[in-house]
This record gives sequence, structure tokens and C-alpha cells, in this order.
Amino acid sequence: MRWKQPAKLGLLAMALGCTAIGSTLVTSTTLAAPVSASKAVYHQFQTYRTEAAKSTASVAKARKYLMNHIDKVGPWQATLMTLQLENMQNMKLADMDHQMYTEQFQQALSQAHEQLGYEQKLTYSRLLQEIKDPTVRKVLQEASDLGFKLETSEGLYYPIINYEIYQKFKPFVKADIAAYIDIMATESNQMTTADAGIIISWNELIQRILEKEAFLNNFPNSNRTSTVKQWLFVEYLFYGSDNTPVYDWYTDEEIRTMDPEVKKAYEKALAKREPNTESVLLDTMEKILQVLNQNNDELTPEVRAIIEPVQQQFALD
Repeated sequence: MRWKQPAKLGLLAMALGCTAIGSTLVTSTTLAAPVSASKAVYHQFQTYRTEAAKSTASVAKARKYLMNHIDKVGPWQATLMTLQLENMQNMKLADMDHQMYTEQFQQALSQAHEQLGYEQKLTYSRLLQEIKDPTVRKVLQEASDLGFKLETSEGLYYPIINYEIYQKFKPFVKADIAAYIDIMATESNQMTTADAGIIISWNELIQRILEKEAFLNNFPNSNRTSTVKQWLFVEYLFYGSDNTPVYDWYTDEEIRTMDPEVKKAYEKALAKREPNTESVLLDTMEKILQVLNQNNDELTPEVRAIIEPVQQQFALD
């Protein structure tokens, strides 16, 4: 599947500036230093961000700078800069798409992938060893510098943000963005779908979807709530994808029945449910199984009627 696309710092300064009566000037100065360093890091990053719209190199610099200096700022600044970096990368993603969607690039990648072996992961180091075309090499190097990784689907090669890199930011950002990073890193490390098929197990699919629902329940006002909602994949949970349907057709009748593996995955998720866990999706799976058990696992209008309002509830605004 393609990827189409806070608190106040002043409180920290006040806390650091408040020293006990009798503290020496040296102690006060020592405590104040982190605030000064924090501001310097933040302002340098903002300089890169300002230049990012017209300079790809500035995005690459911002990414490397944040990786090396995020430990020098407070949670509010770390969170803000992490989100700003993601915004910058998304801004450059369309341009990188455009550069990769050329016959020259696609052909070079396809030939290199064949030489390396299709079972091999696409890494920049391997590709740059194999590909000699200077134009293609330049695009690959730029994609690497920007923090993208390469994916392939339906014979096309394209970039996505490599969220595994963001794992380094987790100890320094607020709880909602740390959880968001986990969600997005899971997707970028192993995509949910490819070539119109679900390429992870049903158990893994359900786990990912429930984690996203939990995020929406725990952080309804997060800056990234709408993004997580985009990745919820309720349609996959209840109907599957074109090449990996939840309900299979009988060969000679207009009847569809649930894939036994999907049913087992539903049952496993419900069995693992912790007491008092709020989950519309688990509630829905339970209702569906009750109907299926009475109808030989057949997709009936009653099952569709259970699913429809849940699809509407999680639909994008």
C-alpha cells in the first residue's frame, strides 16, 4: 500500500530558574545552561525548517541535526520538532515520487533488484553498488539523505518515510507521539498490503488495528489523531482486501463464508481481551461471530448491518 500522503517552555525555564534560598550564583548559572542550550538547538532546527521549502539539503540537515541534538531539548520542543521533521519529509515525498516515476529510474531499479535477488531487501548500499547510472544514483542518494526507504508494489518502486529512524526520538517526546512513532514504524518496517493483498498474518493485522484504536481512545486530541485514523484499516478487518478477502466465495453458489483463519484470529483477539477494555472493534468482532455461528459462517445482511455503522464511525472526516 502506498503512503499518499503542547505545554509551554516557559514552565521549564521557571522551574530551572527557581533555586533554594542561599544557593550560590554558580549553582543558578549551571541550572540555567540547559535552557540556553535548548533554545539554541530549537532555533537552529527552525532555521533548517525555514529553508526546507526551497532546499532539499536543509531537510536532510534538519533530520541529522535532530537525531544528534534532540536529547538537549525539553519534551515540548522535542515533540514539536519531531512533528515538523515529519511534515518536511512529507512535503518532499511527492517530489521524490516524481523523480522515481520515470522509465529510467524504474528500469534501473528493476534490473538491480533482479541482479541482487528479489528475496533481498532493497538497501541503498546494495543498490548503489549495482547501479552505475549517475542520474539514478543521485536520486537514490537524495532519498537516503532525506530519510526515505524504498518499497515495491505491482512492479513499481517508490519511497516512504522510514519511521524506524524516529524510534530514537521516543524517549524525548510526549506520550502520544511516542505511541504514534511505534504505530508508524511498524507499518514502515513491514507494510500491511502489497499488490492488493494483505501480506501480514490476520493476527498481526488485528493487533495493529487494535493498537490504532487504542491510540484514538487514549489520545483523542493528539496532533496525529487524524493520521492514525487514516491507517486504521477497518475495511481490511471486516472484509479484507481484493486478493485477501475475509469471506470466500463458494464455487457454484452466491454464498460467501468466513475464511477459517480469519475466524480463528477474531476468536484469539477476543480471548486475549483484558477485562474492562473499551474497544468498539472487539465488540463488533464479537457480535459478528455470534451471527456467523448461527449461520454456518455465512456473510449475511445481518453481518453487514453490524459492520456498516462501525465503518461510518471510523470514516475520515
